[in-house]
Amino acid sequence: MMAAIGRSAAGSETLRAGGAAGIMISIRVLGAFGTLAYTVILARMLSPQDFGLVWTLWSGAFIAAYLSTLNIGATAIREVVRARASGNDAAAAGFVIVSRRVLLLACLPVVATFLGLIWFRNPDMAESYPIAVLMAAAMIPVMGWNATNAAQAVALDKVLRSQVPGMVLRPLVFCVVLGCAWLIGISVSLEIVVGLYLSIVGLIAMVQFVLLRRFFDFMRNTTPDTKGWQRWITTGLLLAPNRLLTDRLRDVLLLVAAIPLGAVGVAQMAVALSVVTFLSFAVNAVETSFAPKISRSIARALSEGDHAHEDPRTLHFIAISGALKLGLMAAGAAVLWLFMPLVIRLFGSDYAASEAVIWWVFLIPLASAFFGNTALVMQLFDKRRAFFLTSVAALLTLVAVGISVVPMIVALGHDALIVTAAGFAVTMIALQAVRWALCRITTGIDVSAIGALARWYRHMPTHHKDKEVDA
Repeated sequence: MMAAIGRSAAGSETLRAGGAAGIMISIRVLGAFGTLAYTVILARMLSPQDFGLVWTLWSGAFIAAYLSTLNIGATAIREVVRARASGNDAAAAGFVIVSRRVLLLACLPVVATFLGLIWFRNPDMAESYPIAVLMAAAMIPVMGWNATNAAQAVALDKVLRSQVPGMVLRPLVFCVVLGCAWLIGISVSLEIVVGLYLSIVGLIAMVQFVLLRRFFDFMRNTTPDTKGWQRWITTGLLLAPNRLLTDRLRDVLLLVAAIPLGAVGVAQMAVALSVVTFLSFAVNAVETSFAPKISRSIARALSEGDHAHEDPRTLHFIAISGALKLGLMAAGAAVLWLFMPLVIRLFGSDYAASEAVIWWVFLIPLASAFFGNTALVMQLFDKRRAFFLTSVAALLTLVAVGISVVPMIVALGHDALIVTAAGFAVTMIALQAVRWALCRITTGIDVSAIGALARWYRHMPTHHKDKEVDA
């Protein structure tokens, strides 16, 4: 009887997670198409040089915002879930308090470093567009606040409320404002574009606060326990390189691409990444929706002394999420094959070169979908060191691609844009493969889509036997 109840609970949770993932995917795909739309408008309204500079500024600000949180939000899925599941609201409240204090203390030095690097690395941009640079710097603490709240809300299983404001408001406002300006014939400058983004970031913060406020009411009824702050910060820092390679991968790639390609090359790479973005969003939506379920099932299996790699609920959630991700990638490949030439033509003749690198860029979310969410499982098993080392190695490899590998191969007569995209794809595929192997060896859990489905299928006869016993 208990086995039947467990299967029923897992099935209902799967339906809820699948439903949430479906809604999230729909919103993210719509948001990605909205992002693609305003990217097309920007490409039409700005010169390739200014378009590349806009993406360089945005990418730097996005990365700085995550660094200003010390990435402590990445540990929320473990710390807050565990504390709330055990009834320890004081520890959960303490985590939230520490996260906010970290942002308050770290944002000023991070902003100062951001400005210093721009003035040192690209003094021409700093001198030509000082207002745009300052507005980009002003976005950093606000985006850090949004990221911190969103991570905590995901751990509280309020995925839609935490993610939807950013996914909807940014493309919506950009499309409406820039679209109207384009149709009327009003020209926009780099400063106007960056200022508009700053306004949108502030709007997202306000909407997010209204939507999430009541879900943090548990903090009012307890005294926050902050004694775990050192472990939380240490874990966040160890996971920070991985966060850059997942949530902020596009920004990392664009900043690295600026080394060998310059502003125009960054613009062409940004177009290719924007076309593929909806696939990355879809994969991340599935992982975000299933992460709390997988986290709770693994935590429960470990607390009960079971082997997590044989736990039916864990295998069930990993297998279903893997199947969803592979299905989405197959559908995405078909869409790209049918409509990619048309989409590239929308950007204009200056971006025709982007079409040649899109399939290289497509391999990055494909590898992520195929090898699975190793980050979540290795974090739950406290394999922080292995994850940190592989992430740092990947980041150093990407930088090496930009600094030395691309110039060396280009000197032999190859196209710089294609070589850069290929270097990015090979690096990320290798990273995902190494992490999958480490996760399998150290935890026994196979999070790859094919492996998880195969293992889940092998456990199906056990379920049938349970049914016979229950009968």
